[in-house]
Amino acid sequence: MASLFSARNVILAAVATYALVVGAAFLERRASGVDIDALVAAVIATSNAPPDRAAAMETFVRPMMANYPIVIVLGLAVGWPFLTTVFFLVFKLVDAGLTWGTVFAATVWASLAQAVAGVILRLVLSMSRQPTATEIVQQTFVNANVGAFLSPESAPWLLALGRSLDALTILYLMVFAALLGGSGRSKASDNAIATAVGISFALWIVVRVGWAFAFGR
Repeated sequence: MASLFSARNVILAAVATYALVVGAAFLERRASGVDIDALVAAVIATSNAPPDRAAAMETFVRPMMANYPIVIVLGLAVGWPFLTTVFFLVFKLVDAGLTWGTVFAATVWASLAQAVAGVILRLVLSMSRQPTATEIVQQTFVNANVGAFLSPESAPWLLALGRSLDALTILYLMVFAALLGGSGRSKASDNAIATAVGISFALWIVVRVGWAFAFGR
């Protein structure tokens, strides 16, 4: 497992993850048959923006919808270091002895596992029905969370809680914890690492639910 943390293999995993995430987005668009105009209209409709702001939103949203591979790579470039830093600080509290680079490598590999599962689910779902433009822009075509069983009219905090309990997120965290535990680079036990990851996830849920309760979204 140590070889997974080499710079070369982490770079390969990052490239593979990016390719899969872009492929998943392309698959959804191809399966839906919608064009850029429909996606832009869906973004504006779901934003509840007033009519006078719709034109301004369109000039901002259209390039993002058309150049989604660039948007994805920017999201990963920001998201991976952010997640790595958050978990690195948590592991500092439990004196796990993990370097930022090791945590970053686990972040990338866990993202790859999540991306593979996401592509498989999209392939299966697209065989049974077409995704809608709204599902694409809200990223709810693969709705592998408890929120899928709740009414859209449910309280915002309840919907936030349900959407937080997501199968792909839990898969990510399980792979992430398993990789760090098996890396041989941690001074903490596997249970301590798993507990730290679990507490981080629980705190994220509390923040997300609290935000929805306070602001209604």
